[in-house]
Amino acid sequence: MKILRNILLTTILSFTAFTYSDVAEVYQWKAFPGKSAEMMESMERAAEIHRKQGAHVSIDAHNVGSTQLVNYVLRWDDGASYAATKDAQTNSEEWVEFWAESSANPSGEMMASFQGANIDQSVMASDFDGSYVYSVAVWEVQPGKALELIQRFQTAEKILEDAGARVEIYQGGWGSVNEFHYVLMYENWAALNESFTKMGPGSDWAEYMASSAQQEIISTQTAFFTAQTMGQ
Repeated sequence: MKILRNILLTTILSFTAFTYSDVAEVYQWKAFPGKSAEMMESMERAAEIHRKQGAHVSIDAHNVGSTQLVNYVLRWDDGASYAATKDAQTNSEEWVEFWAESSANPSGEMMASFQGANIDQSVMASDFDGSYVYSVAVWEVQPGKALELIQRFQTAEKILEDAGARVEIYQGGWGSVNEFHYVLMYENWAALNESFTKMGPGSDWAEYMASSAQQEIISTQTAFFTAQTMGQ
């Protein structure tokens, strides 16, 4: 019964965020050898169609900590906008024709796909328009510990923002159940470096990390990588 309650709580939290906040779908692709430029061109064509259907689109290339993956990211302001785009895509001849053409001559392979919702309900999809550098940490939370982990994330958020980061926290849904994506955003690599420099020995961040080491372990970090916007 306790396990069932934990599952239900996680599901309720996820659907609540999905309904009212910035919603994102991420499709991770890896280009076939020698096909990187073609894959980017294909993604730009897909983005034109998705924008017509109401989605905000960004294309982010992974950097350190990954294996040359490229994220094709769709965002909406809320679940209703998400559903409207999905319905439009289902009835889109333009999308069917594009997908048939791309499938006949593929330039890459989709490695993963997942959905997430921003825990900050004030954030809008348009807040991500533009080009950014990212540092992303992916965490898998233990059952029943999602609320406690969010509280810890929000405590860390204040410190990281003081150090110059823009912090966005996503709770995973389809394809990423029990996952949280903790995203630090910067205008450029110089800003990222400056921010991380402020988090060295003797900083508020170092003090926070030392105190965190004494807390109960409620999550496991499964990925840590950087990325950069390549297309809008």
